[in-house]
Order: sequence, then structure tokens, then C-alpha cells
Amino acid sequence: MKIGTFDISSLYLLEKRTIVRIFLYSGMLLAYFGSLNPWFLWPLGSLYIVPACCLIIVAMLVSNSMESPVFIRRDFLPAILSYVALLFYQLFVNGASILGFMSQIFNIAIFLALFRIDRDELLYLTTFLAKAMAVLLLVSIPCFILHLLGFSFPSRNAVFGEDALYSFTNYYFFMIEDGNLFSSILPRFTSVFLEPSHIGVAAVLLLMTQCGMWKRWYNLTLLTAVLLTFSLEAYILLAILFFLALWMQRKQFLKKMFLFVIFLSILASAAFFYNGGNNLFHDLILLRLEIEDGELAGDNRVTSDFEKDYSEFVKTSDIILGRNDMDYSTFGNSGYRVFIYENGLLGLCLLLLFYMSFMSHSKDKRAMITAFILAFLDFIVRAYPLWYSNFIPMYFMVVAYKYKVLEVNMKNYENCLYLK
Repeated sequence: MKIGTFDISSLYLLEKRTIVRIFLYSGMLLAYFGSLNPWFLWPLGSLYIVPACCLIIVAMLVSNSMESPVFIRRDFLPAILSYVALLFYQLFVNGASILGFMSQIFNIAIFLALFRIDRDELLYLTTFLAKAMAVLLLVSIPCFILHLLGFSFPSRNAVFGEDALYSFTNYYFFMIEDGNLFSSILPRFTSVFLEPSHIGVAAVLLLMTQCGMWKRWYNLTLLTAVLLTFSLEAYILLAILFFLALWMQRKQFLKKMFLFVIFLSILASAAFFYNGGNNLFHDLILLRLEIEDGELAGDNRVTSDFEKDYSEFVKTSDIILGRNDMDYSTFGNSGYRVFIYENGLLGLCLLLLFYMSFMSHSKDKRAMITAFILAFLDFIVRAYPLWYSNFIPMYFMVVAYKYKVLEVNMKNYENCLYLK
């Protein structure tokens, strides 16, 4: 229907698109945060996936009634089938209950929606996640700094996990880990999440999706959070991302690499001499880069007991399917060895098949390589490839990132919220 030259039906379509985005972005944000275990979602446990899925399903239903739907991609079948195969294999080899199998239906629905989202909408979604994380950090970081300066905040004790593997003093806007050697001197920044590496790696992966736009307020906030975590993994990923970003943008980076090496040398020298070497950067970063008995000192992602079990495990036939006797009451085990122990080589092959199922849809080969390198390095250290905080940024880089149109699209989107 038109009044003069104005089409009233356009308002109806714009309203529906807004509704879709509200439900889609809210559901994806809940799934994203839930995978990082912030304290305010602890009461829900793994059930955070239920309301996240419901929100996304509403978005899909409304989208289906639109003339220009948001969920339009038709090349999702290989990706969703390989994801389902990997998911149910993991449930089977780890002896999950019927309830466990049923609960994963919600994850399947969310991944299906992710695989069907229009590529341009993926750009807006990842930027929304970056901004949402930055808004949280814009509250968390100043409160954390004020705490270091001596301001008092209301607090309570908080533990996470059945065996209370994580213990914190929860100041609501941020948490401080109990029993940490440096907590009384200069605690590492965890924001509202379980570990410094959780927020550090999540921020780096969000920065990956924003290559070419790092000067924006939300990306500078993410970068500040990474620096405050003193996470060795986050620092290494950030340094690698810096040069890969230049490579993606077809810029010369050899000169900058040379200057970066000089800067690191000066920084390392200063850390060794400042306060006689008794400082956080020296103890948490530099000492972990030393070689001890032919091994990297920072390779402490598994306990000595598990490392012994793993050495025996790889010599048996269990390496094919994995074992389901992992001791989760012991803190400190993560990384590729834990994944192989739990899922075997067959599980590793299914994971690679899953990644290959959508990598053929890449819009920018350099972006795909960048995402794969960071995902591979994170898998070696932590091995959480299906966490939404890990997967969504990586998936966007593979199927939707294209540097030449990235900033143009973002400017158009910000100038016209209902662009499409």
C-alpha cells in the first residue's frame, strides 16, 4: 500500500527485520556469554542454551514470514550433518545419558541457524558481539582498576563446579581468584569470567573479526582487556594476529615485524631488571617462555599425573575412540591431549571433517588461513573448538569476511540500521 510515493509496507518489513535482529542477537549473545561461564549465568549451568535456542527459533520463525529473510543460505547441509556426527560421537564415547543427548538438540538448532544466516548479517552479528563484550568491559575494567587503587566494592565468596575447582572473591563487576600468589599484589584481570585466558582469547578472536577497524572504541576496549589478563596464550595470539591482519589487508609488515621484535626485546629486558625481576610480566609471561629440560616452561596445560596417563594411553588401542574415565576433579588439564584422550583419533578426524565442511565457502582465503591458524593454536592450548566464543568469530572469518568491503559495509550499516 502506498500513500503518495511512500510505501507503508516498507515499515512493516523494517519492523520484522528489527524483531528478527533483537531475538537473533539476544540468543547468540546468551550462547556466546554462556560458553565463557560468567558468574551471572552460573545458576543456569549448561541450561543457558535453552533460552538462547528459544530466542533464535523465534527469530527464524519471524524471518520465514519476511519477503527478504535473514536465514537464506542453502549450503548448510554438509556443515550441520558433520556437526551432528561429531556431537553425537562425543556424547556416545563419553557415555552421555539420554537427557544429555536430548539437551544437545538445542545446540544443533543454534548451529543450524548460524549456518543459515546471510553473510552480511554475520558481519553485523559479530560486530554486535564485540560491542556487547566491550560494554561489559567498560564497566568491569574501571571497577577493577579502582579496586587496585584501594576503592572498596561489595563482595561475596563464589565457587564454580561441583568440586569447587574455581574459587573467587566476587565483586560483581569483576572477580579475583582466591589463593593466587599474585592476587594480593596485582591480580590478573578475569572480568566476570572464570579465567584470564577465557576473556583474553575471546577478546583476541573478536578483534580478528574487526581487522581494519581496530581504532574504534569497542576494539580498543577489547585490546585493553587482553593486556590486563597477563595471559600468555592471549598475548601470543594477539601478536600473531597483528601480523596476519596486515597480511590480510595486503600491507607490508616486515618493517613492522622488525620494530615489534625490538620493542619486545626492550620490554623483556626491562621486565628482567625492574624490581629485581619481581614483577608480574616477568613471572607470568617471560618465565613461562623459558626452556626447561628441552620443554617450554609455559607448557603447563596438564598435570603430571595426566601426562603420565596420556603417555600410556597413546600406546593402547583406546587412542582410536578415546576413554571416558577422565578425572574432572583435578584442576589444570586442558588442550589437545585432553581432547584426544576423551575423543580419540576418530573424534579428531570428525572435528577436521566438520571444519572442512564449511571452509570451502570461504570468501577470502587469507582470512580463512588466519582463522585456521588462530583456531589451531587455541586448540593446542585449550581445545574448546565448539565453544560459541571460539566458533562464531572463526566461522565468520571463513565464510563472510572480505576486507575490501568490510569497513564500507559497516559504515553503511551504522548509517542505515535497516540496510539490506
